Amino acid sequence: MPHLAGLLEELERSEPARAALSILEKSLARRSVEEQSAFWRAVNLYYVSRKAPPEAIIPAAVVAALG
Repeated sequence: MPHLAGLLEELERSEPARAALSILEKSLARRSVEEQSAFWRAVNLYYVSRKAPPEAIIPAAVVAALG
């Protein structure tokens, strides 16, 4: 996961990001190994694909109405 590793290295340089990462790690620690793996696979997939989650995509009908 080279993209995710680079992102984590970048986040470690920022105090607010380190605090957020600490909260995330504590939350994930309460999850099973399978759930943790699924979470990180989803994060990596998002950053590798550079695609927004489906709920963040504006439907074509809304774009057409705005245009």
